[in-house]
Amino acid sequence: MTLKTDAPSKTSESRASDHYSVKTICQLTGLNEHTLRAWERRYQVVTPHRLENGRRVYSLDDLEKLKLVTLLVRKGFLIGNIASSAIEDLSALVNDAQAIPHEDTLRLGRSVEYVDKIKRSLGDYELLTVQALLQQARVEHGVKAFLLEILMPLMQYIGEAVTNNKFGIGQEHAYSAIVRSELMQLLYLFSQSHSNPIQKRQESAKIFAIATNEGNQHEFGALISAVICAFHGFPVYYFGCNMPAVPLAEAAKAVGANCILLGLPSVTLMPPESLDQYVSRLRGEMSSICQLWVGGQITESMVADRNIRKLSSLIELDNLLSSIRTI
Repeated sequence: MTLKTDAPSKTSESRASDHYSVKTICQLTGLNEHTLRAWERRYQVVTPHRLENGRRVYSLDDLEKLKLVTLLVRKGFLIGNIASSAIEDLSALVNDAQAIPHEDTLRLGRSVEYVDKIKRSLGDYELLTVQALLQQARVEHGVKAFLLEILMPLMQYIGEAVTNNKFGIGQEHAYSAIVRSELMQLLYLFSQSHSNPIQKRQESAKIFAIATNEGNQHEFGALISAVICAFHGFPVYYFGCNMPAVPLAEAAKAVGANCILLGLPSVTLMPPESLDQYVSRLRGEMSSICQLWVGGQITESMVADRNIRKLSSLIELDNLLSSIRTI
């Protein structure tokens, strides 16, 4: 007599294969555990399942999404802008990214070395070394690579390190002060590099007024954007952080800007309704010929508004400016 045995259910098979531990996820994605926890807690990139013993385990989909998100973050995308994206959308973003030439791959390796050295120096409060390393990196890599491959990864890492109590507030503020000084010097140098700034403003396809919204004290995304715009030869007026809507619109009119680039918080620091109200007030006061470009936390209303240019990363901004550059 032949006994029939029940085939294992598809559900049980998938569960067995879906039980990836924290250690395995970190090994397969290249993330460290602190970053993984921060992405789960602050951005809800994935939601792991908990076993009866309290251990967190991850599905195959979780693993795939974390691999894609990690790759995109390393290419300059902001985690807050892609955290909620579906795997299909993340795959499309990866496929759209340009292949990295061999010489760029070598430079990226050097970028990682600089980032690691700066992390260690900041951890030991060796602030003069941090400043020297940043200056060396800028000279060696050039401005764009310095901004996108060194400054941005460091800012993200330091924010997470403070959250996880690996770094203190003093280290975060010291680093911010050093970086702000570097960025303001670059912005000044590029803004003064044109022989005839008035003529340049008249000929330019874009004149930018750049700021963060009222209540948003996190200015580095906006400040780096200002440097990138100036690097491409566009006139830039930088108004800093925490700018109320009506004064920003008035300032843009006063300097003759035809594009306001607004930096919104990249994490959920403000309710979407508040951001929508701010943008609505700003647009109500803007010149009719002035465009609005927005980076950071994009609300559903902004996504649906075709009159707002949404920027998912600084790399996207850089590519867009390259396509319209007039110099």
